[in-house]
Amino acid sequence: MPVSYTTCHKYLITKQCFSIFMDLGNFDEECLLKVINCSKLSAAITKLTFSWNNYSNPVLEAHELMDRYQKLSLEILEYEQRIGSKLGKYQRNKLDDSMEDLAKVIPYLENKIEPSESLEIVDKTNNSLV
Repeated sequence: MPVSYTTCHKYLITKQCFSIFMDLGNFDEECLLKVINCSKLSAAITKLTFSWNNYSNPVLEAHELMDRYQKLSLEILEYEQRIGSKLGKYQRNKLDDSMEDLAKVIPYLENKIEPSESLEIVDKTNNSLV
């Protein structure tokens, strides 16, 4: 019995989808949570950047966000070391993309921070700089 075009087409689509799915590898919920945390942190940094004057102490807030960034970066590094090749290509790309996106918002925050004047130590006996 001859195979119809529709049957062949369905088979090819199914085969392609299966192939794509196999390239995705294992789906890991921990990875998804890390991607979500990157997105949340990126949103918090963006909010601080665009609402800088609405914060009572934006520099302190920036310090806290940078602490979170460092901790999350370390968590992701440890996670990738632990999971290794078990992590699928799709999720690895999503995680890498979310970290790159997060890194892109940091220069905007950096532009909001004005360097403070250096502290001058004055010798009180002759009012000269030490």
